[in-house]
Amino acid sequence: MMDEAIIILKEQVGITTQETDWSFESVTAEREELDPTIIKSADTDLPKLVLTHLYLYVDQRSEKDYVVYFITDTTSSREFTRGLLIEGKLHWHSNGESHD
Repeated sequence: MMDEAIIILKEQVGITTQETDWSFESVTAEREELDPTIIKSADTDLPKLVLTHLYLYVDQRSEKDYVVYFITDTTSSREFTRGLLIEGKLHWHSNGESHD
C-alpha cells in the first residue's frame, strides 16, 4: 500500500516522494472511531470493525501534512475506501475495488 500512497500523492497534488519520506500505521478501529469525513467518503455501510492504514507525509517547506488512508476489513482482503486528506480536509477519495 505504500507504493499506492506514493502514487496517489503524486497524481493528486504533484508531489514526488519516496518511502523514507513517509510514516505509517495500521490500526484496527471501530467504525464510530473514524473521522466523520472518512465515513462519509466511504459511501457504504462499514462493518463494526475495520482496519485503517494511514500514510503520513509532511512537506518540510510548506509544513502541510498529507494523509493517504485505506479502510479495509480486518484482514485487508476487502477495501472499502481510500482517500487523501490535506491538513485534515478531504481532498480526494475513491470507493471499493475499482480506483478512479
